[in-house]
Amino acid sequence: MTQPSQRRPPLARVPPWLRRVGVSSWLTLGVIALVVVLYLGLARISGLLIPLAVAIVLAMLFHPLVDRLKAVGVPKALGSALVMLGMAVVAGGAVLLAVRGVIDQSHEIGLQLQNGWNQIQSSLTDLGISIEGLGNLWASVGSSGGGAVSGLIQAGVSSAAAFAIGTFIGAFLLYYLMKDWHTLRNWVAGHLALPQELGEGLIEDATGAIRRYFWGITLASVPVALTIGLAMWILGLPLVATVILVTFVTSYVPYLGAIFSGAFTVLIALGSGGLTDALIMLVVVLVAQNALQTLIQTKLTSDQLSLHPIVNLGSTIVGATFAGLLGATLSAPLVAMFIAAQERIRAYYSEGLPEESEPQSPDEEASVVERMIEEAGG
Repeated sequence: MTQPSQRRPPLARVPPWLRRVGVSSWLTLGVIALVVVLYLGLARISGLLIPLAVAIVLAMLFHPLVDRLKAVGVPKALGSALVMLGMAVVAGGAVLLAVRGVIDQSHEIGLQLQNGWNQIQSSLTDLGISIEGLGNLWASVGSSGGGAVSGLIQAGVSSAAAFAIGTFIGAFLLYYLMKDWHTLRNWVAGHLALPQELGEGLIEDATGAIRRYFWGITLASVPVALTIGLAMWILGLPLVATVILVTFVTSYVPYLGAIFSGAFTVLIALGSGGLTDALIMLVVVLVAQNALQTLIQTKLTSDQLSLHPIVNLGSTIVGATFAGLLGATLSAPLVAMFIAAQERIRAYYSEGLPEESEPQSPDEEASVVERMIEEAGG
């Protein structure tokens, strides 16, 4: 009697290499879908996420000051408030000095702009272009652009309100993060689904990466600010110390900080020295902030984080593409944190593994067998 033939499963007819490729493809698609969903979800709560991220970074940088104040008898609540007050004074002072410098030079800046406009008008007249036509064109643009201006004003008010709310949330979070840093660190370390010791080590690695990165930015900002200040001093321009301070403080804000400090420097040069000095300072600012600072900062931060400069620069570009200024600021230390976490986890779990013994040679195996026989016979 013949036994019925067993039917092979459909997957058994598929070559093994094709099954592996198919499973890997589905896993990859699942990971991509998860990343997209997470990105879209985080984008929806960016109003809370961005202040939280900024507060965490600032707490990583400045909570040691709270610990030092605690060591000399200052309560942590008061120490956190004092540290936040110091940060507000430095940032607000830099902005105040910049605004005051522009206001003091506003009359001269206006005169220089008017002279420049007059020169443009005379040049256009020499080329046969009617000034009245430009005036009519400007008037028509102004009349049709009323709605656009209204929209810009509304957008500006909305952005200002969002900034104020984000600042309040960030300050609230920062205060409690610095005040209860060690308690929160231990709580987070215990809820990472990892051993407590390993979780604390990962948080310390992340904190160290953030500190080293911003220390590299600090070292890179000093020569850039001094170069711009030296150029202003050589040209005999005023507010040299203010320009150095504003350039140094705003260097911690990618892109926007350079635009703000550069515009401030050029306006001061335009108001006090004229168009020629303004053009000279524009060239100095572009070279210092784009070439000099990029090279020095990439090299120093790469050394601080033990990253190759290409990885550092590439992560910054990717971070800016997907997360704007915050991504550009934190992308490089996040890569360093990921690498450090991998190394720490690998080292932690490899400590408990027994060392692999070297295979024995045939002679050694034979001698072991003979000794076992002798012991058994004895």
